[in-house]
Amino acid sequence: MRIMKFITTIIICLAASSLPHRIAVAQGGEASSRNLFTSDKAMTTSYTDVNRDNLLNGLQIVTLERATDQSVSCDIVIRTGSMFDLTGKTGLAILTQESMLAANPRLRDELESLGARIEWGVNWDTTWFHIDTPANTFDSVIEIIARLLIVENIRTDAFKKTVQDHIERLKTIEVTPAQMADQMFYRAIYNDHPYGHSLHGTAATINNIKQGDIYEFIRRFYVANNASVIVAGNIQKDRVLRTFKVFFGGWIKGDIVPATFRPPRQIKQVNLVKSDIPEATMTELRAGMVGVRIGDPAWLTSEIMARILTSRIRKSAEASSPNFSVQALPRVLPGPFMISASLPAEAASGFSQLVTDGLAMLAQTAVTNDELQQAKSEMAREYEARSMERNLRDIEVYSLPRNYPLSLESKINSVTTADVLRVAKKMFEANALTVVVVGKVSDAFKTTP
Repeated sequence: MRIMKFITTIIICLAASSLPHRIAVAQGGEASSRNLFTSDKAMTTSYTDVNRDNLLNGLQIVTLERATDQSVSCDIVIRTGSMFDLTGKTGLAILTQESMLAANPRLRDELESLGARIEWGVNWDTTWFHIDTPANTFDSVIEIIARLLIVENIRTDAFKKTVQDHIERLKTIEVTPAQMADQMFYRAIYNDHPYGHSLHGTAATINNIKQGDIYEFIRRFYVANNASVIVAGNIQKDRVLRTFKVFFGGWIKGDIVPATFRPPRQIKQVNLVKSDIPEATMTELRAGMVGVRIGDPAWLTSEIMARILTSRIRKSAEASSPNFSVQALPRVLPGPFMISASLPAEAASGFSQLVTDGLAMLAQTAVTNDELQQAKSEMAREYEARSMERNLRDIEVYSLPRNYPLSLESKINSVTTADVLRVAKKMFEANALTVVVVGKVSDAFKTTP
């Protein structure tokens, strides 16, 4: 028995004596891993100081402290826009925001007295507020905004005045040919899909909106876990969180309403839409189709397609030098891939044919490697120049991966000529080309683009 105890003691001592060595080896392995994958030098980026926190009600707060900034920017984004306007009540999302703001007609003056400025708006996907403020008045500014979004009710008198004011603005707004062409194009490619209607509505649709519709829109969509806050500037994260806990902590949490809309009706043959204005000297031309959503893996490829097509059109139309653009527009759901041009009426038909042929060629023949590399370089430079605030907003609005800005370069570089051909073919298989002409429509447009 004593011998066994003696042997056991020796084994324990030997094991103990080797333990520091094993720990050192293990620690050395961990240190190597950190140096390779997570060392400060290897992983420090411009986004390293970005922090993400959630309040208990689900409100996402993204902060970026930059001590050298002179002020603080704050974006409050609700991930609901005009996409959710009710049928026959187009303009509901905008009227809801306007009705809430009407509770404090002196809002701008109050904020300006604190050295702050505010802008707001609604698009198809979001309702947003942007504030620029000195750091020393940040708390007071956020308190004022919180009263509008959370505390104040939609008063009947304010609602009625908002409706009247909105209709009066619609009457006085002079729609330009360019705006008309945009709206006709969206309507043509989306038909009765939410992306096909106007943001502001008409006098008839605004008159259809009742105060109860506003209440219901707020109840369904103005909820804390359907919103994000992005704060950047010379302010510490702890102070931002403390301020929002005090003033936004009572914002109600709700069920997220998904954007489960039926896809737009398929366009099976070339669709020409015209609005003839005989006295016009210029023609607005729109051409394209439904593209891909920003969260789709093919999104970056569609942006590269737009740049390649821009380059080809510019070279072919160099003599006439039309004012045009080619865009893949970012949307939560598949957005428009469109060519926009403003040009003399006599040049419109020829340019339309150039655009039509150029789009078709993308789906028929692979682009050259030189074209692809040039488009990639332009795109990489453009993304690199974008502000961090914009990238952080896009991440929140479109539910993109949090490392999206850091992975863009490698994703852009990975796009091949085969990818461009594949995505172009897929877009053309889904829908035929739509061409919209607004202005003086020549005889060449009577039957074909």
